[in-house]
Amino acid sequence: MKQALREPRLHDQLMPNTVTFEYAFDNDTVASMIEKGHDVTWVPEGRSAVQGIIFDGGVFEAASEPRQKNSGAFTV
Repeated sequence: MKQALREPRLHDQLMPNTVTFEYAFDNDTVASMIEKGHDVTWVPEGRSAVQGIIFDGGVFEAASEPRQKNSGAFTV
């Protein structure tokens, strides 16, 4: 999960109807969205923050935003 949180991100906004991609996002995916008629914009990394929880084999694992120095996660 930690690797997933490090991947480039997108945000699908309803109003205005725009899909925002980080500059590092896969260009083939972005091109496909444009071909389908989506309004696409670009932003630098760091405009979002994420956290995640996975439950696997009876165990919870938490992960926090790897791009922020003051972010952390733990499970109980």
